[in-house]
Amino acid sequence: MLTLVIPGLFTYGAWRVLLLLEPSSRIDIVALKQIDSSSIASASIIIAIALLQQAIAIAIEAALTLLAKSKKTKWPNIYSLFCERFALAAAGKLDENATRIIGNFFLSINMGIGLFLLLLYFMDYESMSLNEWIPLGLIVLLIATIITAVFRMFNAKWTVEECKKADAMK
Repeated sequence: MLTLVIPGLFTYGAWRVLLLLEPSSRIDIVALKQIDSSSIASASIIIAIALLQQAIAIAIEAALTLLAKSKKTKWPNIYSLFCERFALAAAGKLDENATRIIGNFFLSINMGIGLFLLLLYFMDYESMSLNEWIPLGLIVLLIATIITAVFRMFNAKWTVEECKKADAMK
């Protein structure tokens, strides 16, 4: 649930803050104030963003899982993280800490997707160029998120391996 709600809140919040700092050339300020004044409208937008991010993340995960299965011997770490964790989870072999560590990896992916969607929004819909401060700032945040996701992937892979070892010792 956290990998759905937190990225949606973050993306919506970042979008609104950026629009406050750099008003939209295409969205009427009155419309944004109406959205802000309605809890239902704001919640609906947050949920829509979150579901879009999650759908993209699921597609990425499915693609990486298929790739990991086809490259099992070449990429055993990726295979372990994307394939073997399901077997461990189904068997109840992942403790709360392992589940949290793996969840943080997928949370980072969802945050990166949100930043990428914001970058697309500002570059395409708001017609900003790469040398403006909002796209540059989003690119810096996206790079930081990708680096974080890579390190979290290594932690998650290590956690899956440790859970496999602990299960084998029983």
